[in-house]
Formats: sequence, structure tokens, C-alpha cells
Amino acid sequence: MKRNHWNIKKRIMAGFVVVLAVVSVVVTLLFRQTENKLRVEYRKLVQSSVEGAMHRLDMLVREVYSISDYFAFNNQLERYLDKTYTDEQVHVKRADVIRMYRDFFEASDILQKRQKISGILTTKGVLFNFEDVNCDGSEVAEQLIALGINKPEHLMRFCWYPLRDNFMVQDAAGDVRKDKAVFGSRRVYSVWKSAYICTHIFCIHEEDLYETYQESVVETKGEIYILDENGNLISSSNQECVQRGAVDETFRKKLLSRTEDDFTWKTRSENFEICVRQSEVNNWMTVAVIPQKNITGEVNALYLRIYVVLILCLIGCVVILLRMYQGFFTPVNELNQAMREVQMGNLNAYVKETGRNEIADMMRYYNNMLRSIHVHVVEKLESERRKKELELEVLVSQINPHFLYNTLENIVWKSNEAGHPDIGRLAAMLGRMYRLSTSGGQIIIPVKHEIEHLVAYTQIQKNRYGDAFDFDLQVDHEEIRKLMTLKIILQPIIENSFLHGMEGLDRKMKIRMKIRKVGDRLEIKLIDNGLGITKQRLEKVRRKIHGEAVAEDTQNEQQRSSGIGLHNVAARIRLYFGIEDPVKISSIYHVGTIIIVQIPILTKEDLDERGEYDLQNHKKNQ
Repeated sequence: MKRNHWNIKKRIMAGFVVVLAVVSVVVTLLFRQTENKLRVEYRKLVQSSVEGAMHRLDMLVREVYSISDYFAFNNQLERYLDKTYTDEQVHVKRADVIRMYRDFFEASDILQKRQKISGILTTKGVLFNFEDVNCDGSEVAEQLIALGINKPEHLMRFCWYPLRDNFMVQDAAGDVRKDKAVFGSRRVYSVWKSAYICTHIFCIHEEDLYETYQESVVETKGEIYILDENGNLISSSNQECVQRGAVDETFRKKLLSRTEDDFTWKTRSENFEICVRQSEVNNWMTVAVIPQKNITGEVNALYLRIYVVLILCLIGCVVILLRMYQGFFTPVNELNQAMREVQMGNLNAYVKETGRNEIADMMRYYNNMLRSIHVHVVEKLESERRKKELELEVLVSQINPHFLYNTLENIVWKSNEAGHPDIGRLAAMLGRMYRLSTSGGQIIIPVKHEIEHLVAYTQIQKNRYGDAFDFDLQVDHEEIRKLMTLKIILQPIIENSFLHGMEGLDRKMKIRMKIRKVGDRLEIKLIDNGLGITKQRLEKVRRKIHGEAVAEDTQNEQQRSSGIGLHNVAARIRLYFGIEDPVKISSIYHVGTIIIVQIPILTKEDLDERGEYDLQNHKKNQ
């Protein structure tokens, strides 16, 4: 399990965060306490404002009731109620309307500040319209009757009708509050005639209603709605709501289903504080709707400013910390990082020695120790590589090249003289093959020389097996023209096909080798359809390729090899290039074998002055 490592910088940063968190919690608790107290006090203010608005509306309603009562028993007014007018007497009727308004309504309200009767509809269907004398047609009377002002069940009870367009005037004022009105009606009963003689009609402009609670809107910082007992709109500080003539249906249902008059209404977008007071005069509801953000907006703004100050303080502390860190802890971190790189295998992770203190001494001791380790490792690697080179030299020296070349040339001369040129060609190919294998003592040679060595080997095998196999080499000669490789790499790969694939095969063996660049590697892939390798034998081959000790095979099978097998190829690639798993082999018995070998892409620029590849230098440059 990976252990969490906290350095000094992280600990100091964590300390600052903890202090900031504690301060934030304390400040939050104090502000929450203040916010709760503010909400309680604000709720009391809202309740007082709503109750004040409700009382002012009640006064207006009582005034309307008193005016209706006063004129319900006016004997002089009754003499107009018995009149009827023909179409030709419209001017007479309008003169009577003006006379009635002047003699009765204006005379009773010298200051012109009280509500007045807006109209009277007689039982004979005559409408006296005091709102607009020219708007007294039958269509206006029909709209009033449609409201239900003459319903018998109303008796003499005063009835109110929700907010609507004022149809008792012809011309609109262009102001929604002046063009909207609330209608009220009362049937008048005459004790002298023992019958209903008319209906009083009151048209109260929404503007007049709004003025009664306009100050409360400012005090509450919200919206105020006046609704009847069924939730229908009477008036509102929200002008859009007045324009629609109705409140939101969800809001209406919430009010009608409430269990208490003061509650919180939570919506998806915002929370509201609701305060409801219902009039005992006409059951109208005065409702205040205040967004919670309006109640605690100033406190929340102060809370946000304090948090901004805390964050700025934290940033300042972090800047100071980083300054201190760069001056004192940076060398320690560099040393720590260098040690991590050494742990990962980089023996060139030296640190810059600066200053003259205990930390600088530690850095000098570390560099000296790393130099000693580096020298020891390089010497060991050089020793191992030399050992392998000697083993290869011993292998190559088993055949005296000059003696072999001279002998093969004699064979070529004798065969031509005896009339057997095919033997001469075979001997010539064998000589070329061994001349390429020595390569003047070089370990790393051009890839094209390796290919020539491979071709010579396959031609020799062609003379041996004839048409028993076909060999197909796929390579882009231009692509590999400048590339280098270890010598005697390709021949052991194809030799494996002859070693395990030819004997006992009842079909023609096809061998295909493909050499190409894959990323930063040169891939050599061989596929054959030979006899294949059994699972037991394949496991031994793989273990030997990975450098494990494996019991020797039978002497007969060893004699079939040239002596440089796949395990030798893998060992040399691993030694010279540091690739852990350079050779992969897969085989199915009676089906065929696949071998994949990968080596780094090398050019002459990657070699040193001796024509050798420096693995340590290559890692350092990477």
C-alpha cells in the first residue's frame, strides 16, 4: 500500500487551511445567529405593515358601505328611479345623471376625497352611469347583470367582484392601474314600497386601492397582494399581476390551503416569507410575499465581504510561505527529488551545490556517494559486457577464418575444374556467410550486412532442402539503409524454422520474414507453417530465452543448431540495449511458429568512436 507523504510545505499549508476553516466556522455561526434574529424582527415588521394595510383597506370598504347606506334611504333620489327614457330622450337622461351627481354626490363630499357611487341600475333597466355619462348603453348594463349584481340570493348584502377592466368608461387612460377596477354592488330595498328599487354600483379604481398600502410595500421590501376569500385578485403591487388580472394558480392554492397565516413558501428557484391577514369586514386577504434574500441581503453581503477578506489574507500568507519555502526548503526538495530519481534507476541525478551550510554539506555528500555508485555500476556493466564479448570471440574463434577461406577457395577451383560448378557456388556462399559473420571483429554492423548474411544462409539451406521450402523476405531497403544492428541476429531466427519445422513435415514449408520500423524499435517478425514446437519443448525454449537454467537437450538436437540460438540473441540484445523481453515466440504443433524480435533503431551517430553502443549514455540522453 502506498504511504501518504506529507512534506513540510504541505503541513504548513494544512495548518493555514485549518485556521481559516476554524475562523470561517466561527464567523458563519455568528452570522447565522444574527440572520435568525434579523429574520424574527423583520417578520414582526412585516406583520405590522400588513395589518396596517389591511386596516386602511377596511376603512375604505367601510366608507363605501356607509355611502351606500346613506343613499339607500334618500327619498329625493327615489324620484329619479321611477323614470324611464326612450331612445330620443337620451339627452334628458344624461342631464338627469349630471343633476343627480351634482345635487347628491358632490354636495355630500365637499372636499371630493370620499368614494362615490359609480352607477345606479334601476329595476326598470335604466342605468345611471356617474363614471362616464356617455357610457350608459345597454351593453354596459348587460355586463353588470352578467356579474350577478341582481341575483335575488344576495338580498341587501354588499357583494364584491374581482379585478377587471373598467367597462363603465369609454376611453382608457393608458395606465393599467387606472384602467383596472374592482366592482361592488348592493341591492336597495325600499321600506315604503316594500320592494327592491335599484342596485348601487361602486367602481373602485385599482390605483385607489394601491395607494392604501403603497407605503407598506416599501417597508416590507416585497410584494403585496389583495385577494378575495376565494383567492381572486383585487389589487397588487406587482403591476404585471395587475395586467393579467390574476395571481399564479400555484400561489393561490398555497394560500387557500394554508394552516397558518405566517409561513415559508419554498419554490424551485427561491424561498419566500408569506404573511397573511384576513379582513373581518369583507374577508379580503392582505398578503405580503417577501423573498428571503431581501430580508438578509445586507447581512449576506457583509458575510461575503468578510469571506473575501479572509481569502485575501490566506493568499497573502501563501505568498509569504512560498517566499520562505524558496529560500530554505527548495534545496531540500531538490535533494529529495534527486533521491527519488536514483531510486527509479537514474544514477546521473546530481544536485547543484549552493550555499555553505548543513544542507549544502548534505548535497555534497550525496553527489560524492552517487559518483561512487555510478563508477561501481559502470565497472560492473563493462565487466559483464566484456565477458559476453569473450564468450562470442571464443565461439567465433572455433573456426580459423583464413584457413577456412583458403580451403573454400580451393574447393571452388577444384569443383569448377571437375565440371561441378554447383558445388563451387555452394562453397562460395558458405565462404561469404562466414566472412560476414566475422565482420572484421565489429559487434554492431549495418542491417544490410545482416541481410546479406541471412540470404547466404538461406541459399545454402536451399541447396540442402531444394524445393521443400520457400523463403520470402519483406523489407524496405531504403528505410533500413542507414540502420545498424548486432551481428548474427537474423540467422538464428530463421534457423529455428529449419531446426523445429522441417523434419517430418508432409507439406512445403513457407517462411516469411518482415523487417520494419515500429515506433522507436526495429521489429523482425518471422512466420512459418512448419511442424511447430510441442508445448513442453516451447516452454523450455521460452525459459532459456529468459535466461533461466534449463536441462540440456539431446545431443542429436544440439548438433542440428549452429550453436547460436534464440536465447543467445535475447541475451545479447538484453546486454547491449537493456530491453528486458526482446524475443517472443509462439508456436502450435503441426501448425507453425511466430517469432518477434525487437531492437532499438540505431544509426552510426548512436555509436562511439570504437563503433560500440553506450547504453548508459543513451539512458542519460533520454
